[in-house]
Order: sequence, then structure tokens, then C-alpha cells
Amino acid sequence: MHHAHASSSGNQRHWRADWSQPALERTWRTVGMLSMAVGVINAFIPLLPTTVFLLIGVWAYGKGDPAMRERLLNHPRYGRSLRLWIENRQITRRGKLAAVGGIALSAAITATALGPSPVMWFVVAALVGLSAYLATRAEPAPDAA
Repeated sequence: MHHAHASSSGNQRHWRADWSQPALERTWRTVGMLSMAVGVINAFIPLLPTTVFLLIGVWAYGKGDPAMRERLLNHPRYGRSLRLWIENRQITRRGKLAAVGGIALSAAITATALGPSPVMWFVVAALVGLSAYLATRAEPAPDAA
């Protein structure tokens, strides 16, 4: 009787492992899809940075849908920027200027909306830190740009 219980427990663990992998892949695909959707929307309505959300999408799709990850990495407009970051942690000068400009706009909107407050100072300081991080990332060689 005890042996049957152990066997049943083993089957239950096996069933959970079978179920959890497809569920996890669906979760990663969902994260990828949502990130990509936000990135695409922001390409037309620049409220948030497009590339950041596409990078999150590439990362999530890498865990749940490798074929979609490759489609993003080969995208005619965004694929090169995504690959530069993923493969070499590089950002083009144009990408840096766009990112820092967008972040500066976000900081100004945040400061105006929140007024002088500890939250506003924290958010603006975090955005300045992010801008400094992005500005100091390597750039691709001129012939690769």
C-alpha cells in the first residue's frame, strides 16, 4: 500500500512537471506579447521608450517562443538595435540621444505632475541615473553603425 502511494506521488510530480513547462512557456509568451505591444504602441505615441519594451519582449520570448524572439531580432527597423544590445551591450549614438531625450521629457512631465516632493526627487534621480547609465554604454564601431 505504501508503495502504491509513493508511485502515485511520483506520477503526480511527473504530471505537475508536464503541466508547469507549457504553463511557464505561455506565461513567457504573454509577457513577450504584452511588452512587444507596449513597444509598438510607443513607436507611434512616444510615452515610454520603445526599445526597452522590445528588449523585454525578446528576453521573454527567448524563454517561451524562440521563433518569435528570432523574428524580433531580425525586424527591419528594431532588429539591429536589439542585437547590438543583446550581443555586445552597445547602443548607437542616435539611440542614446533618443533615449536620453525621451527620459528628459519623462522627468519634466513627472516633475510638473508631482511638484516638488520626495517622490518626484526620487523618480527624477532614478531617471538621471538611467540616463547616465545609457550614455556611458559602448557604441558600435563607426563602420558598423
